[in-house]
Amino acid sequence: MCAKKTKYLSYIEETRKHHTIIDAIAGESSRIAIEESLAASVPVTYLEGETIVQVDSKGEKKIVGTVENNRRKVTVGARSVLRQK
Repeated sequence: MCAKKTKYLSYIEETRKHHTIIDAIAGESSRIAIEESLAASVPVTYLEGETIVQVDSKGEKKIVGTVENNRRKVTVGARSVLRQK
């Protein structure tokens, strides 16, 4: 009898070899959502570098604003401790 390993979402998220699966699913889902939004004449807003861009169903781009890149730098292998206040 062979034990079957069930791949729960947390297992897939935490296992590096499955990250390509997550990337593919997220990319396809995003593409479909954008296509459906534009087909329904709903503008799509996204971040392009530090610029917030909105595209309408005709493909016209409009700059909505900018954001400051204040991403936290983390060293590979570093661990964070979460505490409840």
